[in-house]
Amino acid sequence: MNKWKLLETKLLCRSEFVSLFEDNVVLPNGQQISYTKIVLRDFVSVLPLIEDKVVMIEIMRYPRNCLSLEIPSGHIEEGETPEESAFRELLEETGYTAGQLESVGTFHPVSRSMQQAHLFFARDLKNGKQKLEETEQIKVKHVRGQDIKELLETGKITHTPTIITLQKFLLTKLYEDH
Repeated sequence: MNKWKLLETKLLCRSEFVSLFEDNVVLPNGQQISYTKIVLRDFVSVLPLIEDKVVMIEIMRYPRNCLSLEIPSGHIEEGETPEESAFRELLEETGYTAGQLESVGTFHPVSRSMQQAHLFFARDLKNGKQKLEETEQIKVKHVRGQDIKELLETGKITHTPTIITLQKFLLTKLYEDH
């Protein structure tokens, strides 16, 4: 397959978290089109594990204005590695520090963006104090590992990075048990 050729790009909108561009491109067949591209910051999601429990957060999510059951997640800051971001987000949102962090893959959440999500399992946790941002309302929850499958099946978890990371966790447990 052949790549598209970028002729010009025009910034439509920019904020701290998202930029929107209109790109004029030439397709491999020679046709010229406009394509809307979204630039989003990369982020991490961390699945903290304590014995047979998963440390999750219940967070108020705007603009849906509803509670969401998730694992700690957040943007990678300028100059930070995904691992450094994972340690920081875990501490900020849960108060826990991890003795061990294991990368369990990446994915691209939005097809019109190059944004990358980095997923981690965190073990050997030590409890501390949350360091919430002013926009964050978070309650820490300890969910039994055996309840994860039901929460996924019943649609109680809707945050995509959480769903993907929990599915990786369940697959890992399945292979470990056999």
